[in-house]
Amino acid sequence: MALATRPPVELGQPITHWSLADLTRACRQEGVVSALSPSTVWRLLDQAALKPHRWHYWLHSPDPNFQAKMLEVVNLYLQAPDLSRKGEIVLSVDEKTSIQALERQYPSAPPGPGRPARIEYEYIRHGTCCLTAGFEVATGSVMGMLTAHRPAEVFAAFVEWVGAYYHEARRIHVVLDNLNTHYHALTCQAVAKLCRRKPPDLTTQSQRVAYLTQPDKRVVFHFTPSHASWLNQIEIWFSTLTRKVIRRGDFSSVADLEDKIIAFIRYYNKCLAHPYQWTYTGKPLAGLKEVA
Repeated sequence: MALATRPPVELGQPITHWSLADLTRACRQEGVVSALSPSTVWRLLDQAALKPHRWHYWLHSPDPNFQAKMLEVVNLYLQAPDLSRKGEIVLSVDEKTSIQALERQYPSAPPGPGRPARIEYEYIRHGTCCLTAGFEVATGSVMGMLTAHRPAEVFAAFVEWVGAYYHEARRIHVVLDNLNTHYHALTCQAVAKLCRRKPPDLTTQSQRVAYLTQPDKRVVFHFTPSHASWLNQIEIWFSTLTRKVIRRGDFSSVADLEDKIIAFIRYYNKCLAHPYQWTYTGKPLAGLKEVA
């Protein structure tokens, strides 16, 4: 078990992770045992629920205020249904950039008995587009704006559209990451307009962030911790869009790609929209025990 949880490079092995054969050989070389079979190694690893061949990406957040920012966002998610009944909207917002309009050189073949669908490997590039979208946490409905790029003007226009779309809302909480356009001067002007206030004279980033996060306005921004975009629920919906439309899509042009994205948003809101069951609260997993 000690060998299985140590990087192979620490033992002078020129590999990145253990396989059964590599671990069996290392046990012999290190003198742990004189004889051992891969099947025995597999049984021991299985008993300990160790899977050295499995891995996933992990992004560490260096934000010194991670805990406070994370709890603010998580509490918004948990309170979203109650806030909605009070006339307040919680909207998760972000951009999905460089969505490629790829046209397959030959038509895809549908699946058949005992045969999966076949998609042509070679494709023609027709360009890209950017989707700025909002996911309403309490209901799961989605709104999206398609543009060629994502300059500050586009995000400011999206913020104004959000305000017009939820014109009856008493307050709009916007959860978003730390992209510079999200706290640009134009964004501050758009928020001031929606709050019917005089646009403030803000010259620094910290001043703009402080203004956008002030809780006494009709539109309040809640920034996720740095390197913690996984806290933004719109990212979950973006993965749904990728799976259902983009990954296996065939697009003859950027306009065709945009039409299909718009059609999917309408279809999703009509047939699939639902609030996500958010479970992460920053606490250790239930049932996790410390072992001395």
